[in-house]
Amino acid sequence: MFGMFVGFSVVWAYLIAIGRGRAKGMPPAPILLTLVLFVGVMGVDGLNATAYDLHQNLPLIPFLYEPRLQWRLATGVLTGIAFAGILTPVVNFTLWRANDPRPIIENWKQVLIALALAAGLFIANESRLGILFYPFAILTDVSVLILVGFINMVFVVSFCRKEGLTVTWFDALNPLALGVFLGLIELGVLSLMRYAVLGTTILP
Repeated sequence: MFGMFVGFSVVWAYLIAIGRGRAKGMPPAPILLTLVLFVGVMGVDGLNATAYDLHQNLPLIPFLYEPRLQWRLATGVLTGIAFAGILTPVVNFTLWRANDPRPIIENWKQVLIALALAAGLFIANESRLGILFYPFAILTDVSVLILVGFINMVFVVSFCRKEGLTVTWFDALNPLALGVFLGLIELGVLSLMRYAVLGTTILP
């Protein structure tokens, strides 16, 4: 969770800082393909981790390699970059009235800076410094709500046919708040479902 959600938030903040927070264009094809590859790498690693878990009880199920949390973190951060580059233009197109057709990520320099930020997150997390535990925990929770809220907002605004009506960040508060509210409900339902199935069992 930390890698994917915090990775998204940090790269999104970087895009805002360089003046592309409202850009509606997708990245150029080679960069877009690279971002899709980032998601694919995490998917393959996740399938391998599932196969590894199943292998413990069903030895006939093969797996490629023994999963490591560090690899899960790295692939999660890469997916966070991909979400920032692919999802953000969709959110911007749905939300903002002003037309900014520039690609959200325009060149490889911006990709490399995003990767540097991702590397910084990885190193900070792996440092295991106690002073970072609470900030990272809070940042992760906020990032989950931001990303889930964005996705909900896109669906709600599109369903209500209210695209492109927002001018300022103050105007954006209502649709964003609705998206976050729906996200809280969704996460709460998922939590109840997990508790109904597993109770207080701690997964390995």
